[in-house]
Amino acid sequence: MKKFFSFSLWVAIAAIVSLGIISCSDSENNGVELTEKEKSLQKINIAYVNNNVIPIYKNLADRTILLLEAVENLEQETTDANVTKVCDLWKSSREYWEWSEAFLFGAASKYSIDPHIDTWPLDKTALDNLLNSDRMMEDIENTVANLNNGLVGYHGLEYIVFREGQNRPAVEMPAKELRYAVAVAKDLALSCCRLEAAWAGMENVTAQKREIIEEAEMEPEDNFGEQMELAGFAGSIWKTVGLGSEQIIEGCITIVDEVGNMKIGAPYTGEDINYIESPHAYNSIQDFENNIMGVQFALFGELNATSEKDLSLVAYIKSVDPAAAKAVTDALSACLEKIRAMPRPFVLNYSDPKVGEAIDACEDLNEVLTAAKQVLRK
Repeated sequence: MKKFFSFSLWVAIAAIVSLGIISCSDSENNGVELTEKEKSLQKINIAYVNNNVIPIYKNLADRTILLLEAVENLEQETTDANVTKVCDLWKSSREYWEWSEAFLFGAASKYSIDPHIDTWPLDKTALDNLLNSDRMMEDIENTVANLNNGLVGYHGLEYIVFREGQNRPAVEMPAKELRYAVAVAKDLALSCCRLEAAWAGMENVTAQKREIIEEAEMEPEDNFGEQMELAGFAGSIWKTVGLGSEQIIEGCITIVDEVGNMKIGAPYTGEDINYIESPHAYNSIQDFENNIMGVQFALFGELNATSEKDLSLVAYIKSVDPAAAKAVTDALSACLEKIRAMPRPFVLNYSDPKVGEAIDACEDLNEVLTAAKQVLRK
């Protein structure tokens, strides 16, 4: 598919190309003149895309392609050594996915990629029915994308290769399950390639990724990286630079709320004791921690950042309200500490008192993030 942009957006893009990046010394484009505050936030928005979102999605796509190759090898040669390769790649790719949940707005939301690849709990009854149906398994490679979300993605694959926190023995893996795993892994890799392309642009992903996307005829219609970088200009979904910056914080608030109230809270309160993420791999607490780490990277301005970069929202907030910035960094540290202190595995310890402390820490973090968003409006 072709990308659709308004004429005015192309004008702004042309300005970027001619300058290398959006100029902050001469930011009059298409009748838009940015304030000094907007110029500062614009630089931060651009850094957020280039130093955080795109690197995370690139690595996610890279690892899910490797995961697919490992699953294909496992089907061909079903050994414990190949199971280990699959399980290791499942965990390493999932790390990037959980980090990316700090920005589920954009492609992950518009194209329903988040629910498609990360719905839990697994629908075990439906999966058994599928695996035992010759008719449904006959063309599984071409129909997997249309299955119930509770059957596919990370957790469909997780159930095939993990059992009670351990790599599943190769001898226990039926051929039909391995065939199913290949179909799921292929669909997962496609979804993750689409995420990268939808933020970086089809022209900026590898030929291999373009081939995967084009073969499925699922080229993204949008370039969310350009949309964020052009916030405030005609054609962008963010009508002001500030709204683009606020979206970054709102993405963080959304995942922190989900971690505290749903991922951890639903089992802990008894609302749904089966609502446990990654229960077969015993990876739940690592998932929660990675979600909060993704928030840290988003706010600190760079993948793997352990303190705020100059071009980051925390650095900007510090320049306006140092107390608010300190509250964010302190709440982040406290939240990570409480999550890491929960007894493992979560699936066997979800009612422990330390779980309640982690929920409280998530609530505290969201309170300071909400206050920090207000600082951007000053």
